[in-house]
Amino acid sequence: MGWSDTWNDILKGGNPRWKVTSKECHERALAHFEQFVGKVEDSSVPPSVFCPLAGDDPMVHLLWKRGYSVTSIDLVPTAVEALKGKFKEGSWTKMVQDGGQTTAWLHDSGRATLYVGDALRPRAELVNKFDAMYDKDSFGALKREMRTGFCKRISEYCKNDALVYIEVKLKDNHEEVKDIGPPFSLKKEDLMDEANYGSSFSYVAGLGPVYKLSMPSMQQTGHIIKKR
Repeated sequence: MGWSDTWNDILKGGNPRWKVTSKECHERALAHFEQFVGKVEDSSVPPSVFCPLAGDDPMVHLLWKRGYSVTSIDLVPTAVEALKGKFKEGSWTKMVQDGGQTTAWLHDSGRATLYVGDALRPRAELVNKFDAMYDKDSFGALKREMRTGFCKRISEYCKNDALVYIEVKLKDNHEEVKDIGPPFSLKKEDLMDEANYGSSFSYVAGLGPVYKLSMPSMQQTGHIIKKR
């Protein structure tokens, strides 16, 4: 099943996979994020946050409501439409880019842009743009051969000293199943491999389990890294 079929199944009420809909979980994640990135009221300019492979993650809208400037990207149009629907406030302007390969939805607040397109495709307008990144399971959804390209894009888009909040799954039998996914079971060393984030980011903190999952034998763990 491809990602489009997967999202169609999710949005029609099928298997939710690893979606998190609990507001309590989102607030806990936000608290960790703000602890390291800082709150909007502490900055003269709203920090810009990149949310890759975001699907319809409610955290994108929550970050926007807290005053951050958010940019998300996902390959599946129906997922992005569902995310747009969480913004009950304001309206959207549609822009088609890259000869039709990318659609950008611009919110009239000026603080939200939702891309429909390939997250691994280079985008000059995003280079050195973001103060922070919020990644819920994006890295953990990628096969090993895709991770280097993904981390390269994130490095390009992050400003120096940008902080990256990452959530990944950690399975109890990690060593036995770490190559089976998605979602893949991941530890610090997987993130910080030189082929991944290790080449241009420093490890700041391991957060341990950030909230409980309904899936047995699996934890949702958090990590903070920083662009060098």
